[in-house]
Amino acid sequence: MKSCIESLLELERQYHERVVGLTRKVGLTFAEWQLLVNIDKKVATQEKLSMLMQLNVSTLSRQLARLTAKEFVVKSSQDEGKPGRRYFVYEVTKKGTGAIFQMKKEFQNFNEKLFRHWSKEEQDLLKILLNRLNTSMERI
Repeated sequence: MKSCIESLLELERQYHERVVGLTRKVGLTFAEWQLLVNIDKKVATQEKLSMLMQLNVSTLSRQLARLTAKEFVVKSSQDEGKPGRRYFVYEVTKKGTGAIFQMKKEFQNFNEKLFRHWSKEEQDLLKILLNRLNTSMERI
């Protein structure tokens, strides 16, 4: 039998593979999808996105350029009223909103399939144990 950590690592690997497959269905990479969701939450400037996602500016710029080219987001220039203090704000387009909606549906379907044979009590117990594990991890 695998240890708890080994099982969690295997589960994370499988989950990541599934999510990557789901994102490809809507024409995104995993990183682009994460970025799109954050822009939809109104974290819309490069500076804020860079800090939140812990990405350097050049990596973030490339990802934003791909999302813009794929027409999932649009960028507009903003001015703080001071000379030389211009920055860009990104907004999700209708196509981007559609992709987010489709991903939510895919996740719901995935979740239903994953827990189809689990009772409510088993699901609740898993939530309790995972929350407890998360709390223990935060204390370390």
